[in-house]
Amino acid sequence: MKSTTTSKAKTFTIFDFLKAIIDTKSTFETFTVEQKKAFDKYMIHRFLSMNPKYIDIVNYIQGLNIQDSKKLYEVYCFMIPQSKNTYSAYIKSNSKKTLSPEVLQHISEYFKCSTVEASEYIQLTDEKWLENILVTKGVDEKQVKKLIK
Repeated sequence: MKSTTTSKAKTFTIFDFLKAIIDTKSTFETFTVEQKKAFDKYMIHRFLSMNPKYIDIVNYIQGLNIQDSKKLYEVYCFMIPQSKNTYSAYIKSNSKKTLSPEVLQHISEYFKCSTVEASEYIQLTDEKWLENILVTKGVDEKQVKKLIK
């Protein structure tokens, strides 16, 4: 019996496009119409900028404001050196730290800012930094452990 399966072109994800830009360097014409439609300029910029090696290139290319997907793809293929390592850590917060009002008050006093800004500072740092600030403010070390947990 003859098989009648037709080969359907693979739907591309953002990671397939990143691999094409960084590793395979295939031309834009090799993509199907559906694959070309799946090319998302914003997400390409975003994911490439997560790699510290490419951040200056991405910043420069975003400044060019290229609207055509084909041209943007070609510029990235030209400017980013070929590499087998297409891994880029996607930077995101794992979870929001729950903070006591007392900790926020200490941080806002230390930096002379609002508690909203103090909350943002805390989200960007680690516990060791926070412990050091609280100890500098004169909070007892046992109390610091309770406030941070």
